[in-house]
Amino acid sequence: MRPHLRRPYWPAAILTAVAASLAVPPALAAQATPGVANLTAAARTAVARQVFLIDGSQLVIRRLPGGRQETAMRPGGRPTSVLTLRVGNRVQEMSALALPYFGRGLDPSLFALGSLERAESSGRLPVQISFSGRAPALPGITVTRTGPSTEQGYLTTSGAAAFGAALARQFRADHARASYGQDGMFAGGVDITLRGAPTAPAARPRFRLHTLTVAATDLSGHPDTGDVVFVLNEDNPARFGDFEESFNVFYHGTAKFSVPAGHYWAIGDFLSFNRSNPAERLAVLPQFTVRRSRTVHLSERAATSQIGFTTPRPATLQLSGFTVIRGAGNGTTSSVGFFDSGISQWVSPTTRRPSVGTLQSFTSGQLTSSRGGANAAYVYNLNYEGPSGIIPARQHFDATPATLATVTDHYVQDVPSTGGWGAFGGFRPELAGLLIAEVFPFSLPRTQTQYLTAGPSQAWSAFYFEFNTFSSFGGGQSGAFRSFSGGQRLTVDWNAYPLHPQPDVQVLRGPLGAAAPVLPSAFRTGNTLILGTAPFSDNYPGHLGFGVFSRKVHLAGSYAIDENGKLIAHGNPLGGIGPVQLSSTPSVIKFVLSEGRFGAAFPLSTAATTAWTWRSAPQPGATVPPSWLCFTRTFRTTRQCAVQPMMTLDYHVHGLPPDGRTPAGPQVIRLDVGHLQLAEAARITGASTQVSYDDGQSFHPASVASLGGGHFRISFTAPAGVDVTLRVRATDAAGGSITETILRAYGVAS
Repeated sequence: MRPHLRRPYWPAAILTAVAASLAVPPALAAQATPGVANLTAAARTAVARQVFLIDGSQLVIRRLPGGRQETAMRPGGRPTSVLTLRVGNRVQEMSALALPYFGRGLDPSLFALGSLERAESSGRLPVQISFSGRAPALPGITVTRTGPSTEQGYLTTSGAAAFGAALARQFRADHARASYGQDGMFAGGVDITLRGAPTAPAARPRFRLHTLTVAATDLSGHPDTGDVVFVLNEDNPARFGDFEESFNVFYHGTAKFSVPAGHYWAIGDFLSFNRSNPAERLAVLPQFTVRRSRTVHLSERAATSQIGFTTPRPATLQLSGFTVIRGAGNGTTSSVGFFDSGISQWVSPTTRRPSVGTLQSFTSGQLTSSRGGANAAYVYNLNYEGPSGIIPARQHFDATPATLATVTDHYVQDVPSTGGWGAFGGFRPELAGLLIAEVFPFSLPRTQTQYLTAGPSQAWSAFYFEFNTFSSFGGGQSGAFRSFSGGQRLTVDWNAYPLHPQPDVQVLRGPLGAAAPVLPSAFRTGNTLILGTAPFSDNYPGHLGFGVFSRKVHLAGSYAIDENGKLIAHGNPLGGIGPVQLSSTPSVIKFVLSEGRFGAAFPLSTAATTAWTWRSAPQPGATVPPSWLCFTRTFRTTRQCAVQPMMTLDYHVHGLPPDGRTPAGPQVIRLDVGHLQLAEAARITGASTQVSYDDGQSFHPASVASLGGGHFRISFTAPAGVDVTLRVRATDAAGGSITETILRAYGVAS
């Protein structure tokens, strides 16, 4: 499934830079530096980043190993259609209302996610406006510099929302006449571009072009005006696949393209935004050949199958999605996805399989027990794969209990707040590309049930955020991709204290795992060491902390790396820990990492300092399985690397309530000690624990009993009304160790 965000409650940036250095409490013996994202520089693609679009859509983007990408999105509370186009590694994502203005007032750079990530800073989207005649008065744009026929300025999130509302009104006025970019807010040749975006040189075709005419009729059978058609090359999308040239607008029934000879496919996007029955109809022409100038035909009437879902429990459809992925003749892929909220979605069936490349369609839906989606007691995340080569005639799907997995989610939160949940998911072809998630608000702490379509060929990754306003976001966890079986039931604890640095894990295997590879949290390529863990993570395998962005929260962190007792690297982990050069002889590595977040929103698990030691040596023949991925010193992907035997700790506080504060008296914590996945796991030789009730000024020993196999039981008696600071040390038979201090790890009720 590929959902998108649609509610007005939305977190701001994740793992984003903080401007000022802040002091770490005495319990953390580390230099105070800003930051929280202690991820390896080689894995910076895995760091989430918040951006917003000029139409008001708000996104959080996380780029993953292998070139994959996840996007959580809020296009707005009104009925919305969002579409994505992916050709090779180029991804565009935008509202369907903005698309007709590409090249007619809005430059595509405003919706190129990579360019937006580089351009946006301090909550501002910088733009440049060119015009002829008088300077335009554009809603939401703050002008900072004026010149002859040009202006520079910016939009904030509120300004983008105002611009988006004006753009929606302009679309409705222009749709019937296809007069996009000719009047209203774009009158006078207004053209808005992303300031600082690179300008691509004009393409110079090296082959003969032919005129392709796409003729279309609307729902009444008349020549269509105002709707959009996409045309993509199926031999090699790079021959004709640039976003600017791959779509056009119908005018009096036709849209024209200049294309080289070859095989193509097309999809018409017919929109109706009338208040009584807004709808989107998708007409697919799966393959046609161009050898000379020719005309092909599309009909809105062909989209006869409405997307819908039947669920075991009553639920309201919040989002529907339809995606077509085409494998080209040269092995590359292109995809077009449409995601509708508050709009009925219709699809045209096909019966003839293409003779060039492959075709696969996917239909998704997200339904909630609550009418508006907020505070839903249960939700359905549904995703279905169409038959290979054709688009099925029936787009209504029955979700039966036997085909669903049931996950009961417990969200622990020390300070009651507002949050948002979502889920990414898909089949193998979907996992290898762009994933989009919708986020719905809920109050925290809480319990929620999620039903997910199950099967060995698809996987899901759930997540949740904690936030109060767009500029005050903090906390939350993202989960590893998992595959479920029909009828499976399980319970998942989210944000269960204590929170501390955790490594990424891989749950998937085989082809599904290869489609969603994971980066080890400590690996060595040759003599280069690359490190990264996620701060403020809980103790459920595969959960990683999302980080903090809020002016009300103080952040601090530092790291140091020693080799044989000599300091070889140190600094601020915010932007990632860069590759570290090791000697070519066996050595002992010590890695010390500190991070803290201080403010009224985070009274528990406030800070953590973790120190790892292990023995390391070059392993020229070491490789990782296809479901894992490493980087070289120059940031090229590779599977030739050696995962380091860093130790891991998992804490499970017995009887932890939803607010993270246990009853006073006897305390029991199960401690699981292990190593990173794929690492050579030496026998665990012991563990010891100390506790403090005064923020680490004084410590007391706790009883630790071995349960065998690296599992231990920690016991002590805590007075009422205190916060428990934990200090744990564990060792293995290979000389490795881990020592961790967690400030105010969890609380004891008054």
